Amino acid sequence: MAPQLINRTPTAQSMERMTSIQDLPIELLVYIFRLSFDITSLQRDRCRLGLVCHSWRDLVQKSPSLWTEISAHDNIHYIETSLTRSKDLPIDIYYLLSDGPVPRIRLISYIEQVTPLLSRSRSISVITLSSINNLLKRLLVELQSNPALLLESLILKGWPMPRWSFAAEADPPWQLSEISAFPKLRRLEIEGICCKLSPPGLQLHNVLSLNLVDIVNVSAEQLLDVLQNSPYLETLGLGQSPVACPAHTALSPIHLPHLTTLRLVLMPIHVSNFFLSTIHAPNCSELDISSDFRGLPDDVVNGSLFTSSTNHFTPVLRTLLTRGRYKDIDITSTSAGNIRFLLQFHDSDRKGPVSLAVLQLDFTLNSARQIEETVRWLGNCLQRDGPKISIRLRMKRFEDVHIMDLLDSYTTITHLGFRAASLPDPTISNSILLRMAHPTQLGWPLTNLEVFVYAAAEDAESQDEAMLDMLRRRYTSSSEGLGNEGIRPRPIKRVRVCLDDSRSDYIIGEVQKILPEVETPWPEDHRGIW
Repeated sequence: MAPQLINRTPTAQSMERMTSIQDLPIELLVYIFRLSFDITSLQRDRCRLGLVCHSWRDLVQKSPSLWTEISAHDNIHYIETSLTRSKDLPIDIYYLLSDGPVPRIRLISYIEQVTPLLSRSRSISVITLSSINNLLKRLLVELQSNPALLLESLILKGWPMPRWSFAAEADPPWQLSEISAFPKLRRLEIEGICCKLSPPGLQLHNVLSLNLVDIVNVSAEQLLDVLQNSPYLETLGLGQSPVACPAHTALSPIHLPHLTTLRLVLMPIHVSNFFLSTIHAPNCSELDISSDFRGLPDDVVNGSLFTSSTNHFTPVLRTLLTRGRYKDIDITSTSAGNIRFLLQFHDSDRKGPVSLAVLQLDFTLNSARQIEETVRWLGNCLQRDGPKISIRLRMKRFEDVHIMDLLDSYTTITHLGFRAASLPDPTISNSILLRMAHPTQLGWPLTNLEVFVYAAAEDAESQDEAMLDMLRRRYTSSSEGLGNEGIRPRPIKRVRVCLDDSRSDYIIGEVQKILPEVETPWPEDHRGIW
């Protein structure tokens, strides 16, 4: 067959679209162009826009605001070109080394390149996977000697060094208090940096976003002093810092009426409770708390989550428990013998890790008893006079029928993701599958289940038949000897099987025979967990 020729002659419709784009105001078109840029590929993105037509090429080259982003992913010659074309406009300096492309310029060389430009900087973002205390010293010294009066955003994130490395450093830690010299600063993020706060502390009257994570030489009292001097904060993140609670906890409350996002990351729970008891944020709409309970006895977990001193946060918490389009709870037994309880209420249709959540609680616990205490605490926080919230529950290598039933009593489980572990005796059925397959005097469990995701360990093939038997008993009228079953479960909508290819083919085929009307996507149908 002769190859088909593609007609590239512009049609009237395409010409009309191009004409309508060309009719946009220049300022709006430049704004759209800027939004299309990727910091890791500025040269490529500007070049592609210039290849569309001569007018776009001229617009790109002659618009200084399109050349204000300076990135270490470009070579030094191109950076010089960008600086020339940006005229005297404020610039944004980026060095980003994380999961994406590797910068083309080493950090030490890049700092030498941008040091003379600090007085023009509007934002500085340095994110690297290595310790940057020594490398940033010159940059920070230059910021102090040549104050960046235009600086609105400062983000410095490095890989935290061991605590003994901080203590052994010959150079003194950076004085975080000197950031107060930046009058236009609105966003400050310091992570994995050896810092120090000295009187009179950090004055951040105009800062709207503050994130201090894994820094040293900072006490809880000093952090509270920072918050007291930051009345307009909208976003606050604290965590992983070796702070100690003050000896006297009867401190005056810190009112942050504008705070909408609060993150307390990997702090001991008593430290998290200390900050929650002191910070009053009635308008908080995003809350993220992660903590480690492994050092606490089982019988004190419930009282350790939120104490009486944090009662002012109860209305906020109850409101957040009703928000979020998707409400996920994941319970995972780790290889280290711990159990992770992760609650994420969010609005993104999760096809991977959730980065933004309305409410996130991430706890590392010792035992199923601690999980039970956590679930009971959660149930006490839910509104009893309203309808139950619907959740999506995943249990990975954690097979506790009591926890599943307890969650189902407080909430409505509409999605269940389950990974069966191998059992010493292959003739013994999995406890979760057995519970789902047989009603009790109170009726069937999980009567509102809509989606069931099944996985099993490679050596747990014996559980495959138990899963199929569970589906027959719950959702077909031909099942025998069920006794007093009460209300039948609602018809299930989707069964997803996540096994190796050969087992998946067989199981999906059997599910389709049992429930021909149910959706059974194949493993390669990538649409996320559910």
